Amino acid sequence: MPALNNGISGLNAASSKLDAISNNIANANTTGFKSKNVQFADVFSSTGIGGGVYVSDVSTDYAQGALNSTSSVLDMAIQGNGFFITSDASGNTTYTRAGNFEIDKDGNVVNSQGLNVKGYGVDGNGNPITGSLKELNIDTSDKAAKASSVATLKANLDARAKAVTVSPLDPSNKNTYTSTTSTIAYDSQGVAHTVTSYYIKKDSPANTWEVHYRADNGASDIATATLTFDANGKLTSTAPSPISVAVPAGGAGTLNLKMDLTGITQYGSDFNVNTNKADGYAPGSYTGITISDKGEIFATYSNGQTKLQGVVAIATFPNQGALADAGNTSWKATIESGDPITHIPGEGSAGSIKSKSLENSNVDSTAELVDMVVAQSSYQANAKTISASNQMTQTLINAI
Repeated sequence: MPALNNGISGLNAASSKLDAISNNIANANTTGFKSKNVQFADVFSSTGIGGGVYVSDVSTDYAQGALNSTSSVLDMAIQGNGFFITSDASGNTTYTRAGNFEIDKDGNVVNSQGLNVKGYGVDGNGNPITGSLKELNIDTSDKAAKASSVATLKANLDARAKAVTVSPLDPSNKNTYTSTTSTIAYDSQGVAHTVTSYYIKKDSPANTWEVHYRADNGASDIATATLTFDANGKLTSTAPSPISVAVPAGGAGTLNLKMDLTGITQYGSDFNVNTNKADGYAPGSYTGITISDKGEIFATYSNGQTKLQGVVAIATFPNQGALADAGNTSWKATIESGDPITHIPGEGSAGSIKSKSLENSNVDSTAELVDMVVAQSSYQANAKTISASNQMTQTLINAI
């Protein structure tokens, strides 16, 4: 009888709905999980009454889940659209929203299943290579020293100071110079050297200063220069130009340092220094990583330097609703989903990366419990129609 078949189809449909609900509830605490919804359609029948119901689709709700803060830098959540890209040793690619990553023994960034996380490499200038994807790997080796080449000073020499008349320069005698500063510079081996500048105001010509450079408390000058200012206190010239200082650096040879004094002035106010630094740095040991909202993974070092190691890539799809489940809270591309479009996080339609965060499941447990009551009631009602149809059949058979 049609009623019996219709009732059975209703039982199957309600059972499928309960299966989806139970799966959603079971994964309410699964990182990156997206809830599923069962959709129904009626079965055509030439009688005009209908042939029952069937499951027309099981759709995935890709709505954003809440972000949960963690203590691990490698825990990442996507705020917005897109998926992390992972691959196994055979090159099989899957896509996930679960960003609970770690570094394996070989320095590779992997997920909890050991799959490699894909991203963009970095060229020799520290810029992402966006043309192709690669497995992200963290280099934990020490960072070599970089020799200083330019020292920058932004300061004011007091125009009210009296001209120095005592000579020669004697660092232990403050009457032989007007002001002094010291700059730390590094040679090619990362050894720090102190370059001390002594500024001496001259009586003639007006607005003229001498600067003497000495290195590492040495007793003799390694360079001298003359600074000339205009009537408004602006630096007009240096002689020589540019000012170069040759610092004896032992086994590292000679450290050649250009002195950038374009930010120096001569105003009628106290001597003060706003900027006094040289480029270059000492060697540093690896201390960890940081991850920006753009997915940039920076190695950090004990010398305060950072180095871009790679950029996490995000994939989007023309039709993400057609992605196929791949297990382990991941999906695979299909013909219907279209090919993945890879992005730097935060660019185009891709979401941004939040380090020290994980995306919670987007399952609404309260709503699922309500749906469960509805599905249970539907199941019971369809069971009633089957029971009634069976009783009618028995009555007919007994009558015969």
